Amino acid sequence: MKRIYNILKKYVLVAAVAFATLMTSCTDYLTIIPPDKIVHENFWQTKDEVNGMMATSYLKLLSSDAISKAIVWGDLRADNLKFPANYDQDFKYICEANILDDNGYANWGIYYEAINYANLVIEYAPLVVGRDPDFEKEDLDPVLGEMYAMRALCHFYLVRAFRDIPMALVPAVNDAELPEYKQVHPLEALNYIMEDLNRAEPLVRPSGSLSTPAQNCGRITKNAVLAMKADVNLWLAAFAAYYEGESDLVKSGDIERYYSQCINNCDAVIASMNQLYNKDKTVKSNDKFCLIRNEGEGEELSKTKQSTAYDAIFGAKNSSESIFELQIEGSNAENGSPFGAIKNIYGKEGNYGKVVVPNSFLNKYESDDLRLYSYTTKTTTSSGSSSEDQDKKDIVVAKYTARTSPIEGTREYRKDNNYDANWIVYRKTDVMLMKAEALALKPSSGVDDFKKAFELVDSINRRSRENVTKIKKPLQEASYIMASAQCAQLVLDERARELAFEGKRWFDLVRLALREKSTKNIVFVADKLDSNTGVVKSKMSTIDGLFFPIYIDELRFNKNLKQNPAYKNQESSTEMIK
Repeated sequence: MKRIYNILKKYVLVAAVAFATLMTSCTDYLTIIPPDKIVHENFWQTKDEVNGMMATSYLKLLSSDAISKAIVWGDLRADNLKFPANYDQDFKYICEANILDDNGYANWGIYYEAINYANLVIEYAPLVVGRDPDFEKEDLDPVLGEMYAMRALCHFYLVRAFRDIPMALVPAVNDAELPEYKQVHPLEALNYIMEDLNRAEPLVRPSGSLSTPAQNCGRITKNAVLAMKADVNLWLAAFAAYYEGESDLVKSGDIERYYSQCINNCDAVIASMNQLYNKDKTVKSNDKFCLIRNEGEGEELSKTKQSTAYDAIFGAKNSSESIFELQIEGSNAENGSPFGAIKNIYGKEGNYGKVVVPNSFLNKYESDDLRLYSYTTKTTTSSGSSSEDQDKKDIVVAKYTARTSPIEGTREYRKDNNYDANWIVYRKTDVMLMKAEALALKPSSGVDDFKKAFELVDSINRRSRENVTKIKKPLQEASYIMASAQCAQLVLDERARELAFEGKRWFDLVRLALREKSTKNIVFVADKLDSNTGVVKSKMSTIDGLFFPIYIDELRFNKNLKQNPAYKNQESSTEMIK
């Protein structure tokens, strides 16, 4: 798969990302090492070389290319983003379900690059034990744990976006050794991913054991592995529901088991984070889940719209609710860093990016929900919209781009020379809502489980609303008496509100479609468009159409790959058959 490993043929320049603070030795972790140099007889001799290769895998994951795809794959196709008047052609095609096999966002190469560096470390790092007296078995174990988890996470991104993917489980050093991997069934892929996470869990460092918040949140520690396992279990359950009765990979009781395992994973993360939170004497919570509270009086918050929770999680970074977030320094915002992606897609103060937020999505928030004002903002400074009419202003994403929430309409934005928001992969409320989803959908669940799910959702919802003078439509305490599907919808809606623009929403909707073996309850996303909604819904009528096509160059270079059936009958590279 030459496109997958095109980095094997070239040197990579020094990465413009401040990663050194995450590592524990003194090597220059800003240098990306070309794989074809690692077989040299003088390589794999020192601890620093091992850590440098490990850092390179992280650097690939937080590149502009990888972050762009995390946003596009996880949000652009959903109901919370659409293209503005001055649109990007690829974004327009994706929103209109007119995705072609030459669309740049169908190129999965960057994730396989990160996987290959992880594979190289897994294969060769054990050789350094005994060669470098400063690198012993206890040093090797957490390195291997992080790389097993990194390989799992990257494959997980791919199976969610493409479904039928090749599993790259051996390292490739040069073109002569490139395996032509075969695609595997998504349940088989997820089982491989879970095997890697099971390997990683006993090896990685305990969460909170490193010396700084940036290290604890920026390295893959035990809570990060458990969060990944919870997420994978939700997808195993969804795919098991879809293939039940049609595949030998689904056994009786699998769905119950996957949801139960997800709940156990989430419980372990929540308990660990609560314990770490209670050790911190500087901040206290009046909430059993130890969430960061919004400070201030109800009347004041109602007026200012300020969310100190937003300021801590997305402004200050590496908060007590963080599990795993990719670390960035603002001075390195150029040359392909993640902020090339975030600024280009979400925009910056006074300027559009490649997306806007549909007005219909804002209806998910009550007017007293502080997240509505923290996560979005209105703007008119675009070539596509110059109206002075406030009602006609476009809504743009403020999450990540804004350093602070609004204070009486004003807020601080990140600047070009200090654009330092971390990209969050997992955080506590995400895990709480994973548990709530599993409780709602586990076949054996009953009233007590629905009550627990409601309590999780309610705690998150009230965090953004509890201090406002009048809560117009609070979640009803009797909601836990509802049926499983109603409880699942409550969770899905809260995930939409809480995790908006974090690369989660489309994946949540795909899980729903898989469970129901139908797209009928997610085609509403087409309503965000101003025209051709019927055509878009038609293109979304099959499960196959919810996943990306295999990139055209991958099909050329690897004859083992088969195109997603939804894209096989394309007449050309410019129009998809309806």
